[in-house]
Amino acid sequence: MWIKSLSTISGLILMLMVTGCQSLGGQPAQVAIADGSYQLQHSWPREPVQLWQKVEWKKGEQQRIFMVSAVFDSERLLLVALSPFGNELFRSELSRANGITFRGSEAFDDSRLAIQVWSDLQMALWPLDSINANLTGMSLQVTQTGRELWHNGQLQWLSVNENENLQRTIENKFLGYQLTVTTLEYELLETNENHLK
Repeated sequence: MWIKSLSTISGLILMLMVTGCQSLGGQPAQVAIADGSYQLQHSWPREPVQLWQKVEWKKGEQQRIFMVSAVFDSERLLLVALSPFGNELFRSELSRANGITFRGSEAFDDSRLAIQVWSDLQMALWPLDSINANLTGMSLQVTQTGRELWHNGQLQWLSVNENENLQRTIENKFLGYQLTVTTLEYELLETNENHLK
């Protein structure tokens, strides 16, 4: 009887683990912006890095603060959002092999948030030419303070760098929110190629 209960519990835990992690590979990895869209990229075109960032999200009177641990390399992109107390809010990965995967806590169970965060991070950090190659209907422009995205004479999105790139403010005018991203740690990761040099 005890063994049967144990196998039932193990089966339930396995089922919860599988259902908790959504594979969004069948969905197009596109983010709508005005009349156009941005196709998310599945790799980082520079040296592999690991980031530890504080993110402040504001929309109207609403405000949320969370921490982000991110790993960017040529094979995959991993983003883990944590509460200020260290509880995991959501985890998302982009890779060529699996497309987009997402697992969220009860409070953050909508994958659209992770997809939007991916879009904002890529448009702020990725090389300009790779961003513009994945945008339809508009193009991202460099300004003295950061980057801007205009469409039909209206500012849709902007990123402003402050404090020598340690802090960046991203305003998504199209969706009406603002992110203040403070980079607390930026570490180049060793690869086999780096190790051989």
